[in-house]
Amino acid sequence: MLPRLSAPRLIVLGFAGFILLGTILLKLPASSQGLSWLDAFFISVSAVCVTGLSPVDTAATFTPLGQAFLAGLVQVGGLGIMTATTVGAIIIGRRLGFKDLLTVRAELGSVDAPRNVLRLLVQIASITAAVELVGVVVFTIRFALEDDIGPFAALGYGTFHAITAFCNAGFTNLENGLYPYAGDWVLNLTLVYLIVAGGLGFPVLVNLYYYRRLRRLTLNSKLVLVATAILLVAGVLSFAILEWTNPQTLGGEGMNTRLAEALFQGVTPRTAGFQTLDYADMRDSTLSVQIGLMFFGTAPISTGGGIKVTTLALMFLLVLAQLRGQEEVTAFGKRIPGALIGQALALLSIVAVILPAAAVALMFFEDLAAMPALFEVVSAFGTVGLSLNVTPELGAFGKVLIALVMFLGRVGPLTLLLALRERARPRPYSYPEEDVALG
Repeated sequence: MLPRLSAPRLIVLGFAGFILLGTILLKLPASSQGLSWLDAFFISVSAVCVTGLSPVDTAATFTPLGQAFLAGLVQVGGLGIMTATTVGAIIIGRRLGFKDLLTVRAELGSVDAPRNVLRLLVQIASITAAVELVGVVVFTIRFALEDDIGPFAALGYGTFHAITAFCNAGFTNLENGLYPYAGDWVLNLTLVYLIVAGGLGFPVLVNLYYYRRLRRLTLNSKLVLVATAILLVAGVLSFAILEWTNPQTLGGEGMNTRLAEALFQGVTPRTAGFQTLDYADMRDSTLSVQIGLMFFGTAPISTGGGIKVTTLALMFLLVLAQLRGQEEVTAFGKRIPGALIGQALALLSIVAVILPAAAVALMFFEDLAAMPALFEVVSAFGTVGLSLNVTPELGAFGKVLIALVMFLGRVGPLTLLLALRERARPRPYSYPEEDVALG
């Protein structure tokens, strides 16, 4: 039956299968200590969906083998299940069928021919290896400078953080997390480099790599780069302005640490989930802005989730066209197809119903206040991994609900729209048109 399944269903089953496998691997006695099946499932979902939310301390709970399994799940989830398995097949020399490439094309959201998709897969593997290798080298050298970290342990920490940072998953296997490195510019800038690179998306990275030869950026690349730059600047400036005088966060630090923390915490809502400050100490105004930044995730065909930045760009362009009285939505001399605008509106409408409902459910069943509940839900959907220290306190209902929201944030929007398109049947007729009042 599996070969007859549609590409969207194969993608969903692929993610679900790896989550099940991850649950078993993380629960092994050689992988963890005192981990319940529910927590193993939750962390597996969080890893495969590149989120980073966890009810337990990673360093204290998982053995080196368990941490290796966790990093592997993050790597596969960041690349995409079908993409990762297909890249693995290429590496071991297995020939790919036409249906394999069509399934990967659906996961990538690509409109290219299967031959071009195969070339993109090779480029994805090369980019991932090159970008993460830089992170591994820098992190390993930096951690090796610590008196209590040996060279092999430094390599382990470096590899783990290079993978989780590039895949925009906020897991850390350091005993005290990243808090001791709040003012460390080498570590912070390397994390920012990996987070942004993973969030830009593979087509954009390929486009930038060949830009010197082609001297041309695609419309997708232009929208992603502009939207990402605006969100990054807005994140850094808003965090610095709102938290600069807060004695529990930036206000209690020296100038060097203040600047480093403002930069890092302004970038990390881009679905990364790392933190050098306790979010529970931040002001409500800051948390409100962070929720908005978390809602809009990374670029399409990237290692992150959430509502894509191109969707945000399309909505802005739609509003701009309406204000100008234009019937067509355009950008950089190109016309945006009306079908894409419709998909973006449908996606936002679906999410606008699901996320508030999930937050209300958390408030009712887990007895949470509005801000922590909404923050947790948006963080899960955006596959960010930030929390107001709520995740460890969730009961069984809350953990299952957040796991479902993480799954939706990673695979739901794309596959749901594809599934709706598959079920659609063209009508041999059209209804008469009539206006309705808007207000």
